[in-house]
Amino acid sequence: MNDQTTILVVDPDQRQRETICLTLEREGLRVLATRTMYEALDRIERLDIDVLIAPLIGARVEGLKLLEAAYDRNPDVGVVFITVPNVLETDVGIKAMTHMGASYFLAKPLNPAQLKALLHKILENQRLTLENRQLQSQIDERVGLLQLTGHSPKIQEIRDLIAQVAPTRATVMIRGERGTGKELVARSIHHRSLRRGPLVIFNCATLNEGLAESELFGHERGAFTGAYQTRKGRFEAAHGGTLFLDEVGQLSLSNQSRLLRVLAEREFERVGGNESIPVDVRVICATNRNLEKAVEQEQFLPDLYDRLNVIRILLPPLRERSEDIPLLVRAFTEEFCRENRMMTKGMTSRAMRTLMKHDWLGNVRELRNCIEGMVIMSNQPTLDLDDIPEHILKSAGVSSSLILSAPTAADISVAELPSSGLQVDVGMSMAEIEKEVIQSTLQYAGNNRAKAAKILGISKRTIFRKIKEYSLCDE
Repeated sequence: MNDQTTILVVDPDQRQRETICLTLEREGLRVLATRTMYEALDRIERLDIDVLIAPLIGARVEGLKLLEAAYDRNPDVGVVFITVPNVLETDVGIKAMTHMGASYFLAKPLNPAQLKALLHKILENQRLTLENRQLQSQIDERVGLLQLTGHSPKIQEIRDLIAQVAPTRATVMIRGERGTGKELVARSIHHRSLRRGPLVIFNCATLNEGLAESELFGHERGAFTGAYQTRKGRFEAAHGGTLFLDEVGQLSLSNQSRLLRVLAEREFERVGGNESIPVDVRVICATNRNLEKAVEQEQFLPDLYDRLNVIRILLPPLRERSEDIPLLVRAFTEEFCRENRMMTKGMTSRAMRTLMKHDWLGNVRELRNCIEGMVIMSNQPTLDLDDIPEHILKSAGVSSSLILSAPTAADISVAELPSSGLQVDVGMSMAEIEKEVIQSTLQYAGNNRAKAAKILGISKRTIFRKIKEYSLCDE
């Protein structure tokens, strides 16, 4: 066990308290002991407690209040309740097991061996939770930084803003077009924050009003048809951490009203429930909807807009920071080559210029998907124009003749090729010239398409597409 682990033992029974402390101190743990609930609350408020051991019901001690205070301070705290026979069948016992989330109980008289085994289990679970969270944080941070890659003034300004607001409790509104990296900015803010709880993500546009309400706030058993058991919502799951509400502009007015109450009062009721549940959650939201216009049209609550819009981060579209595209392309190329166990591919300057001319309406996400396809489909060590999807070539104004002008990578040098008697007349269109070149090369190569592609310095995919486009297989 970790000697930095702090155990708080709360028990008015001196003999039992001393037994517990002696057992744990022999394990090399830091043990704090108190006799009353008020002393315990003071310790919980001032110190970082890893495990709380207390009676569920005892003289001058209310276990559930201690549990709530411990969870508010540390959502990962382990709790062990000392109980008497049949107490778990009472309302307090049921509430401890289901409502408050406690799951460890020891019956009197205490068995030191059982106590040590249970403590080992709690600390091991905490260790695994921490390791998983750190690993996820590293992954999220790596991806987040990748999406924020660039030297443009706009992206640098966003990085500085994230660093400034992350340690605070302020609500953040992230605005931007689809694919600009709103969720990744939210992840970056959360992982740079001081919050120990999890990051919980909810897309407000995926469910109808009733299902969205249940997902956000949870529901009690029997609240509606199919509610066979009590279920926690996203707010409870994010207690002590961050809740990221993507597409918040799609929430219904009813759910907007409930969200406003949580932000204002830091409590809510589950669907079908009457009990107010306190919650400590930082809210980060995102939208590509014009919320100001939605407020004017009475489709979004103005008070909620004010609550959410405390800190505003506006992500620029990729077309407004095209100078960052080469860095993104390089990062994505390396990522997909590594994932697919390929040698790292380069890219020609003309291919890069073409990518920089595209509008990228899907922004960084579209660019990432494009590079993935290019890496996987290319059989050459260097990505060139013929690896770029055709719709991007057209949007960038790149003609087919430019693709065919690439230096050949063929084993056969141009000097070794015989004259083909190519017929090119003044007034022919570029498409007609291209068709004539491809047809003559195919004839020379004996209709071996792979050989023809190699001579022309283009990919097999491109020559297959051009053969189909010009119906050369029928000639």
